[in-house]
Amino acid sequence: MPSSFFFARLVPNRPDFPMSMTAEEQATMGAHSAFLQSQLSAGSLVVAGPVMDPKGVFGLAVFEAESMAALSALLEKDPARAIGRYEIFPMASAFARPAAK
Repeated sequence: MPSSFFFARLVPNRPDFPMSMTAEEQATMGAHSAFLQSQLSAGSLVVAGPVMDPKGVFGLAVFEAESMAALSALLEKDPARAIGRYEIFPMASAFARPAAK
């Protein structure tokens, strides 16, 4: 089955999350980073990182997956689900440059 690209936005449970993380939440974010690194290595993650929106920081990720259902199932395994929720949107079409060397 052909794969598609999806935009995933991780919205924290509170707007001041980056500035008010507890030690436990910092550990969760470390596990979240490890999860993303594993998806990058597996080839499903294209790019990810925090977006410093003045209205509220959020996490951005672009994934390549067979379906939205497949991506949703994958993101259920992300430890960051404990600190926020994902909004997932299919991309109608996408252009991607080859990986930088």
